[in-house]
Amino acid sequence: MLDSTAYMKQGPISSETICDLVGDAISIPSVSQGEPTQFIIMNDIESLSKASEIVPPHPLTVQALAAIVVCGDLHNAEIKDKWMFDCEAASQQILVSAHANGLAAHISNIYPDKERVVGMTKLLGLPDNIIAHSYVAMGFPATAPKDCKSASNKRIHFNSWVS
Repeated sequence: MLDSTAYMKQGPISSETICDLVGDAISIPSVSQGEPTQFIIMNDIESLSKASEIVPPHPLTVQALAAIVVCGDLHNAEIKDKWMFDCEAASQQILVSAHANGLAAHISNIYPDKERVVGMTKLLGLPDNIIAHSYVAMGFPATAPKDCKSASNKRIHFNSWVS
């Protein structure tokens, strides 16, 4: 169980924490049978501000302290039409790991929105074989998340569908 004082933190997210989140994402199996995921860590205010002009911030992450752009490397995907599944899984793993580390996080899509892809490509100086897929913004939440008891029982089913 996380210490509730973690939710009152302010300031930058440590490089070690961000690298741990990326490490969790790198460790998941590849659908495209390669290593097509690449990660760009954004942790300075100027970069985050420029990125927010390309990918509008979600209300939960307006004051993001860091973001990870998950990209697909088309040269490293052995199954060429599956690289985006690896990026989706990596983004979700970062989200889950961020929450487990007491951070608030949100995934915003970049791919397949052409304007966002082009904008991030220019902002980050990406080569032609690297496609920006998703933007995972994160920061420290103002309040602790609700516990499982607050989840709607209408959305949870055991062993069969029960209305």
